[in-house]
Amino acid sequence: MASSRRGLLRGLAAGGLVAGAGLSLGAGPATAASRRTARQNPSWTPPSTPAQAEQELFTHGNARWKVQAQLHPREYDDTRTPLVAAQHPWAMIVGCIDSRVPPELIFDQGLGDLFVSRTAGQVLDGAVLGSTAYAALESSVKLVVVLGHQSCGAVKAAIDRKDNPGTPNFPPRLEFLTTAIKDAIPPAGTPNRENLAINENIRRIRNQLLQEPQIAPRVAAGTLNVIGARYELNTWIAHKIV
Repeated sequence: MASSRRGLLRGLAAGGLVAGAGLSLGAGPATAASRRTARQNPSWTPPSTPAQAEQELFTHGNARWKVQAQLHPREYDDTRTPLVAAQHPWAMIVGCIDSRVPPELIFDQGLGDLFVSRTAGQVLDGAVLGSTAYAALESSVKLVVVLGHQSCGAVKAAIDRKDNPGTPNFPPRLEFLTTAIKDAIPPAGTPNRENLAINENIRRIRNQLLQEPQIAPRVAAGTLNVIGARYELNTWIAHKIV
């Protein structure tokens, strides 16, 4: 019986059913704890200026994502428990609903770090503007990022709608989205038209947010910044759009 159990364990291990993160034969709680400590980075402190927030997102977080060295920070009980009482996020991402562009992952941030609002093409409506105003009223928030991305389906739909305005039976809710984006689209025949439209859509949304009454005074005072950024699906890099 003992030999048969050993044989079963050897078979499971060979098939990869026992081996795994923290579950391989011989791995114990100390191994999992050491990984957790490395990921938590106890010396880390939240950014206190817009420049520091930008650096944390792009220079540190996205750089880790780019080389697949994510820390997955602030995910454990020593973060979860204090967050029950209060949160103090230091940035807000106004992004697209695209499933390939989750902000917490591509910037390698954890619980309590980011406010996130997501609509197709980052299109603004009353709810998004209200949410962003709410974020701007939180003194802990130092940065708002309008995050677009390569191969945006909403921008493609807006281009198609602009080029074919008479398309019948176009859903009214989609009409709202494409109408919001269409002024960012260059004329038909423009080289690199889709990418130019993506970038211009980001700029227009950023500029609109900069005019919001809860945002503009803080930007003028230097305690908040609003920037545009774009994520490239093929390189995994997020970069600023000026």
